[in-house]
Amino acid sequence: MIFRSVVFLASFLHAGVASPLFSTPVKTVTISGGTHGNEYTGIWCIKAIEKQRELFNANAEATHAPDTKVINVFKEYPSLSIDTLLANPKAYMANRRFIDTDMNREFSIKKLQHTTETYSEENDASCDSSQTSLPYESIRAKEIESMFGAPKTGSTGGDGDANADIVIDLHTTTANMGITLIFTEGDALMSAAAAYALHKCKTEYGYENVHILLLPKTEKNDRTHLPSVGKHDFTIEVGPTPQGVIRHDIVEQTEAALHSLLEFLHLSNMELENKTTGATVLDRLRSAFPNGVPCYQSAPAVGAKELHGKIQWPTLDDNPNFPAAMVHKSLQDRDYQPLRTGDPLFVGLDGAVIPYDGSYGDEVLLMFVNEGGYYYSSSGTGIGVAVFSRYDFETGNNVEA
Repeated sequence: MIFRSVVFLASFLHAGVASPLFSTPVKTVTISGGTHGNEYTGIWCIKAIEKQRELFNANAEATHAPDTKVINVFKEYPSLSIDTLLANPKAYMANRRFIDTDMNREFSIKKLQHTTETYSEENDASCDSSQTSLPYESIRAKEIESMFGAPKTGSTGGDGDANADIVIDLHTTTANMGITLIFTEGDALMSAAAAYALHKCKTEYGYENVHILLLPKTEKNDRTHLPSVGKHDFTIEVGPTPQGVIRHDIVEQTEAALHSLLEFLHLSNMELENKTTGATVLDRLRSAFPNGVPCYQSAPAVGAKELHGKIQWPTLDDNPNFPAAMVHKSLQDRDYQPLRTGDPLFVGLDGAVIPYDGSYGDEVLLMFVNEGGYYYSSSGTGIGVAVFSRYDFETGNNVEA
C-alpha cells in the first residue's frame, strides 16, 4: 500500500524493555520478487524499492498526488538494511512462471547438492560449462543459495557474511486468497511479525480478506522454497490476479503487508536499543490476540509426491499440465471455505460431476482454488487443503483452535 498509518505506528512506539523473544536486532532483510517470472506484482514492488533507494540516496522525494503519502522504506525503517532480489530473471524476461521447472521447489539441501554434484561432473567431462542437463531453475537456485552464504550446502562460492536475517518472498495467485501471510511453524519472530501484519492490515489498512497460513514444521535444510535461504523465511501471497498482469490494487495490498512486516521489525529493533518507553509491541499483540492468533494450516500430505495436503485433479495422458477435470463452479473463488464429503468437486470432459471423496476428512477447507500455477506438474497440480487453527505468537507453535 502506498499510504502511511501514523495512528497505528504511534500506538506501537510505546515500548520499554525488550521481550526475550527479540534477543538480537534484525539487521538484514532481503525482499525477493519474480521467483515465478510471470508474477509481476512482486517484481514491481522490488523495482519500486530500488527507486526508493535512488530517491533516498539523492535526498529527493517521489512525485505524487497531494492526497497520497508514499512510503520510502529506507526512510521509514532506518534500522533495517534492505536489499532486493530478482529471483528468476530469465522467466521474468519471458513472462513465464519458469523456464524449465518451478524454482520454488529447488531449495532443499537434497536438490541443491544434486545440482552442485551434477554441474561439477558435467564440467569435468566438458570444457563448455553452458552445456548441462540441469534445469535452469536448479542452477539459479544454487546461485541464489551461494549469494546468501550457502547456508544449506556449505559449499564454496558464497559470501559467508551474506546470509540475510530474513528473506521475504513476494508472490501472487490467481486464486481468491486475499492477503495471505505464510511462515513455518515454530519460528517465533516470524509468527509475531505475521500477527502484527494481520492486525494492521485489517484494522488500519481496512482489508478484510487477510489470513495467515502456517506451514508444517520442517528442518530448514528440507524446505524447498526460496526464502528458506535466510535465517528466517516469510512469504506474502496476494490474489486474485492474472499471471503476467500488474494490478494497482494488488500492488497496494502487497505493499501494505510488506510495510507492516518491516514496521514490526523496525519497532522491535527500537525496543532493543531502548529508544522507546511504555508497553512493548508484544504487549499490544497480547491485547489484540488474547486467545492466540487465528490461522490456517496446510493439511498433512497423503500422496507420496505431495509437499502438503492437496486434492489433485486428473490430467490428460498426452499433457500432464492439462486437467482432465475442471474445478466445479460452486468452488470457484471460495478459498478458505469448507468442502464436505459428497460435495461437487470437479467436472469431467463428459460433463459428469466428480464429488469430494472425503480423503482428507469429512469436512476440509480449500485454498489456492484453481490456482493457475498449479496447472504445472512441477509445481504440484490440484487444490490445497487446509484446517483452521490458532498459534501462540511468542513461540510460533500451534495451539488448540
